[in-house]
Amino acid sequence: MSAKWAGAAGLMALGVLAAPAFGQAPAAPPRGAAIYAERCKDCHEAGDERALTREQLAAKTPAEIVAALTTGPMAAAAEGLTADDKQAVAAWLTAR
Repeated sequence: MSAKWAGAAGLMALGVLAAPAFGQAPAAPPRGAAIYAERCKDCHEAGDERALTREQLAAKTPAEIVAALTTGPMAAAAEGLTADDKQAVAAWLTAR
């Protein structure tokens, strides 16, 4: 087999391996992202002047976000979330 055909075959094989399997569901978003989208996004990304923007939230520490969700100004909005849920939101927002 010539080098030209070997290279072409190699590229085709890479393309097949890189393609997702048919019928495979896309990966679910991280849990923190899903909770944020359901419970937080409407105010924090809709221009509500009373709410910090997502960028401002990202500058906080995870502990600050968890505190706001637990005993701070967002405690009522976070009602029903577990400690793990709050930590997941904080980790996702801060990427830490």
